[in-house]
Amino acid sequence: MARFLLLCCLFAAALTSSLTVARDDNGVYSPCSDSTVGIGDGFTFGIAFASKDSFFGGSTNHTVQYSPCDRRRLSLNGNSEVAVFRPKVDEITLLTINTSSSNNFRPDASKGYMVAFAGSKYAARSVPIMVADSNHIVTSFTLVLEFQKGRLENMFWKKDGCSKCSGDTKFVCLNNDQCAIKSQNCKNQGGQADCSLGIQLAFSGTDKHYTALNSWYEVANLKQYSLYGLYSNVKDSLTNPFKNIF
Repeated sequence: MARFLLLCCLFAAALTSSLTVARDDNGVYSPCSDSTVGIGDGFTFGIAFASKDSFFGGSTNHTVQYSPCDRRRLSLNGNSEVAVFRPKVDEITLLTINTSSSNNFRPDASKGYMVAFAGSKYAARSVPIMVADSNHIVTSFTLVLEFQKGRLENMFWKKDGCSKCSGDTKFVCLNNDQCAIKSQNCKNQGGQADCSLGIQLAFSGTDKHYTALNSWYEVANLKQYSLYGLYSNVKDSLTNPFKNIF
């Protein structure tokens, strides 16, 4: 126990030191405002959860997709939900949304799709990607933010197929490109699986100083690994020995 407390103190000291050295020059905190960022700055963006049709204009052909920040079309009320994040530019980051409790957010109740978005005049948004239907939930995603001269130009979801869950009976492969868990196995529906969403984030392009953003290249080289899986393993390794203490 003494060694564990010492490690915690050392980690806290290192974290405090890194926060002191790191500098965030981006004063824009709204996901619906424009900003130009450099490496190490915080960058605020949002993820909206709604039905697929909610993200498009009046045409039934899904030809015009509006940003959730665009008041002309999308109303984020009713069954819609929004999550806001502020990662550091060009750091590989794992974003998580807790769905493990019956009182927490359920993607299937929000009609099952999500769109990442940021900006106003220079609004960028991803295409809608399915998170859940009435029987399944997808828990692992990779989102790439593409910048040019420090301004966000594009956001896209990177799919790696079903190789990561091949042979695992807890998962099913949807449309040959997404690993999903049966909803009945999730904790918020009485099962044992933690179906919290994990979004692996990476950056590409250049920052406001024309410096190349490299985290997408690093994620691409590690695509056979899942940050969410590694996070879950580390979390279990830290909490399991202390379950009888707390």
